[in-house]
Amino acid sequence: MDKYLRLILLGTIFICVACGKQIPGDIIQPADMEELLYDYHLALTMGNDLSYSDRYKRESYKNYVFNKHGVTEAEFDSSMVWYTRNSKVLTDIYKNLQKRYEMEEEQMRSELNKRSGQISVSLSGDSVDVWSDRDLYWLTSSPLTNRLMFDLKADTTFHKKDILVFVADYNFLSYQKNDAKAVVSMNVEFKNDSTQGVSKVISKSGKDYVVLKPDSAFEYKSINGFVYFSNPDSVDVSVLINNIKLIRYRDGSFDSSLLSNPVSSERNKSKSVTEETENKGKTDVRTSERKVRTPGNEIQKIKAVSEK
Repeated sequence: MDKYLRLILLGTIFICVACGKQIPGDIIQPADMEELLYDYHLALTMGNDLSYSDRYKRESYKNYVFNKHGVTEAEFDSSMVWYTRNSKVLTDIYKNLQKRYEMEEEQMRSELNKRSGQISVSLSGDSVDVWSDRDLYWLTSSPLTNRLMFDLKADTTFHKKDILVFVADYNFLSYQKNDAKAVVSMNVEFKNDSTQGVSKVISKSGKDYVVLKPDSAFEYKSINGFVYFSNPDSVDVSVLINNIKLIRYRDGSFDSSLLSNPVSSERNKSKSVTEETENKGKTDVRTSERKVRTPGNEIQKIKAVSEK
C-alpha cells in the first residue's frame, strides 16, 4: 500500500513540475518585470508628450528607469523577447498592470468628484482634454479584451461645431509579421437625433489621430466610439494603447499643427502642480523591496533626471 502511495505522490510531483513554466535565471522575473514595465510605460508616455526641441530627453527617461531597477537595456530587451514568446506570463503581468491603473483611475475620479465645481470651469477653454476614462488599454484577440468603448455625455461646455480629436499611442506587441490592426471609430449624436461619424484603421505602432469636424451647426448630445482590435492571423500579437486623449477644439481654434502638442485640461495641470509640491526636495533611493508606486511620484522623479 505504501508503495502505491509513493508512486502516486511521485507522479503528482512530476506532473506539477512538467506543467510549471521555468523562467531562466538570466531573465527578469515576473514580479520585477511588472514593476519595471510600470515605470517604463510612464517614461514612454512622458517622452511622447515632449515638444520637438525636448525629444532628446526621451533616452534620459528610459535610462532612469533602467538604472532605478538595476538592469541594462540589453537585459530588458532579451527579457521582453522571452516574455513575448511566452505570452501567458506576459498576459498575467499586463493584467496586473491594468488592475493597478484601474485602481489609480478610481482614486482620480474620486478626487475629481470632490472638485466637480472646478472641473466644469476648467473644461470651458478653447482646447481641452475631455477624456474621462483611464489612458491605458491592452487589447488582445480574446472576445473579452479585444475592444475599448467610450460614451461621453455632452454638457453646456460643448458648443456647436466643436472639433474632436481622438489621440493615442499604439504599440503592436509581436515579433512576427502579421496583419493585425486597430479600427478606431468616433461618432457625435446631436440633439435633433442626427449623427455624424468618422473611422480609421491603425496598422503600425506610433501616435495617431482621428479627427471629427461636424458639418452642421447642431447642438451636441453625446460623443461615443470604440477601438476594436482585429487579428486575422494565428500569430500571437496584441496592442498596447496608452496616452489616450480626446481633445475638444472650438471652431476656429483648431490647427492641424496643434496635434503634435495638444493643450491639456486644467484638471491635469492642477494635479501636476500638487505632485510637484509634494515631491519637491525628495530623492529616489533604490531598495530591494519593491512597492506599488503612484504615477505622479515617478513622473516627477523621471523629469528631474532629464534636467540634470
